[in-house]
Amino acid sequence: MPAGFSQALLVAIIAGFGTALLSGFLTPGTMQAALLSLIAPTPLFIVAFGWHPYAGALAGLSAALIVQAAAGTPPALAIAALFSLPVFGLTWLSEARFSPLSGRPDRDGIEVGRLVLILISYLAMAFVVTGLFIEPDFAALQQRIRRSVEAVFTLIGMPGGGPSLPSGDMARIFDLMAAIIMPLSALITLVTLMASAAIGLFVADRSRRLDFVKPDLRRFRLPGGTLILLGLALFASMRDGYVGLFGSIMALGLLFALILQGLAVVHVRTIGMDSRAFMLTAIWAALIVFGLPALIFLVIGMIDHITDFRRGRL
Repeated sequence: MPAGFSQALLVAIIAGFGTALLSGFLTPGTMQAALLSLIAPTPLFIVAFGWHPYAGALAGLSAALIVQAAAGTPPALAIAALFSLPVFGLTWLSEARFSPLSGRPDRDGIEVGRLVLILISYLAMAFVVTGLFIEPDFAALQQRIRRSVEAVFTLIGMPGGGPSLPSGDMARIFDLMAAIIMPLSALITLVTLMASAAIGLFVADRSRRLDFVKPDLRRFRLPGGTLILLGLALFASMRDGYVGLFGSIMALGLLFALILQGLAVVHVRTIGMDSRAFMLTAIWAALIVFGLPALIFLVIGMIDHITDFRRGRL
């Protein structure tokens, strides 16, 4: 067996175990597990970027098998569908798009934007297909989710929401949570994958194992027509059933991507400022702690999508 293959196989198995452990399926019910699950795909991305996308796929397969042995088939399918397949797809497409040097780095931003758009579309389809598999009738799926939410409240000692809220108000809260839990889960998955991809790309590049020049993420911008697509997604989100679910996930993903584009504008426009490090740290801290500034960066991202605030700055 060639030494390179043996090394890739060993690293893939270790990465698979790391992802299985970070996913929280092996240690459920702890706050640490919930936090670490936000970087669970990182070992897979490191292997896929640093060795080969097929090594990343093998790592994803080993993660799914470990989770299947420890927690059962449904969590293993979640690992495969939400981590393993996106990791392989994103790294394979990245290698294909960024290996040719012609047009780079000018086309880096739009290529990364296309990858993000593909990922958002994939997650929307994945969650819709999962819902259809669990319960073809969307109303019945909502009721199942609502019962699960009620069971969680009962488990933590708040049957019916506790004495502080009237039963009617609590029923509305349960209905709201049942309506938003799948779109919100898709958004968290999107954030998890994008953060893990950025970390994996950075580690592979610093380790000098990346087969292509790392794209300049400050150039990130979504493809033309994204605002039209966002409008269509928002319109679809107002429909009932799985069409509404698909539209909601697409709309949330596109809004998040536009926020990132707004942040990329700030990173570029502050180049050369003496207080740049302090300013960017304060912006990210305010965004993470308070969340409300996201609306500002959303507007900046939308305007930049039309006018290109970064022209001539890079």
